[in-house]
Amino acid sequence: MSYHDLSECTLNNDERVAEAQRITARLIGSCADELNGKEREFVSQMDGAGYVSTKQLFWLRDINEKY
Repeated sequence: MSYHDLSECTLNNDERVAEAQRITARLIGSCADELNGKEREFVSQMDGAGYVSTKQLFWLRDINEKY
């Protein structure tokens, strides 16, 4: 996984939530069997979340890029 400067994210919470929902839908729909336990648990928790931090979004992006 790569390092991300958290100050580089200029998205507001609604935009982060929308992107997280797109990513989680893709991961749950097509990659769920490939995720390790920790990734699967995190993606599950983020599915339908009302708040997504920059750090959480970047981790979702990393998982999405991995699969």
